[in-house]
Amino acid sequence: MKLKNNDIRSLANFLAEEKLAGKTSRMRTRFIKILEDRLKEVEEFRIELLEKYAKKDDKGKAVLNGNQYEIEDREIFSYEYNELMEEEFIIDETESKREMITHVKRILENTEKVFSGMEAFDYDRWCEAFENLTYEDKA
Repeated sequence: MKLKNNDIRSLANFLAEEKLAGKTSRMRTRFIKILEDRLKEVEEFRIELLEKYAKKDDKGKAVLNGNQYEIEDREIFSYEYNELMEEEFIIDETESKREMITHVKRILENTEKVFSGMEAFDYDRWCEAFENLTYEDKA
């Protein structure tokens, strides 16, 4: 299944807020752990971009204003950051993940949360990712 890096945090937050019990809760937690691992990678790449495009002092170190990087070329940084956030994160649809992924799919399908505005578009993208699964729901 494919998710864009842009959608990972909002999906993880949505899943974490759902009130679930038993096995469904455990499957949700396992899935969130996969998302959190990817978020850590994305954050590492973001820091690399900040370091790359930050103004440098006379020792070649990135210049910080408080805890904010001073970016030399915001246009190029923004372009590369947007590219990073639009990258697809692929979660292999292996047999060992089938049960977890299908439980999360059912959480999305059966939520009673009411969505509006941008959150409704987020929800639609998450659902599309799960609708495109290559295997049937047997869990």
